[in-house]
Amino acid sequence: MKELYKFEKLSNKLDNLGYIDVTVSRFIVVKKDLTAEDKKGNIRWALDGVYLMIDGVEHKGYMYIKEPLIEKYGHFPKFHVTECTTIIQQKNINNFNGRYFWHNSNIVDLVDFDTGKKFNDVVLDLCSNCRTKANINNYRNTEGFYNLLDIQTPLTNRNENVELDIYGYTKDWQRISKLYRTKVNFTCENCNIIIINNYDKRFLEVHHKNGDKLNNSDSNIECLCVLCHSKKDKKHEENFSKKNSQLKIQSFVNIYKIELLRINNPFITSYLNI
Repeated sequence: MKELYKFEKLSNKLDNLGYIDVTVSRFIVVKKDLTAEDKKGNIRWALDGVYLMIDGVEHKGYMYIKEPLIEKYGHFPKFHVTECTTIIQQKNINNFNGRYFWHNSNIVDLVDFDTGKKFNDVVLDLCSNCRTKANINNYRNTEGFYNLLDIQTPLTNRNENVELDIYGYTKDWQRISKLYRTKVNFTCENCNIIIINNYDKRFLEVHHKNGDKLNNSDSNIECLCVLCHSKKDKKHEENFSKKNSQLKIQSFVNIYKIELLRINNPFITSYLNI
């Protein structure tokens, strides 16, 4: 059987830096029935991947059909990382539940639905609709997806000498924030407004879900417009109550009022003078 990538050099480097062993914290290879896990509440759908909760820790993965019609169509199925138009269509025709596995390996094993023939150690190509929706250009198959998991390893049990800026963010936070906003196509992941104008992209911010500014993994951050960000919780409402923040929000609302109303942003009415 094809051997999975071990990232030995990465593991040794992280050990020397005092980081947690990646073979324990991140690179456990799992295959689960997607529908069963979704019914348990263990699945979180995101733009960059499908996240499975295992023992309180989210693991990023993808989905693929368990028993595709390989012989009939003459090719392997695609794998999916988000709820693209193909997945939505499958759900609409009741052809989704019970058909997909959640996985995070670089290879998969398939069984032809009609013949029962087994296909082992298959590298699947990424669905083109997923690639378009999630604006993915750094990988095209399950090997590429798996190779990137090391980059997104959460910095759990971190070295305490991590270099921070004056606001408590990691020194590379601006780069990470820009890369993530680009990855989600400059879309607010709460109200779904899309910002196209380059200057107005300042109205999109990246939020740490659990409040830990040192955990910059994709599972812990989300892109929010400044209006949604300001209403995230009481702490954020207090932080955004300052004059400069309020001016930024009002400027955003003034420019995008019509679009915010069209998409039913849940917070727009509190900023309208009507």
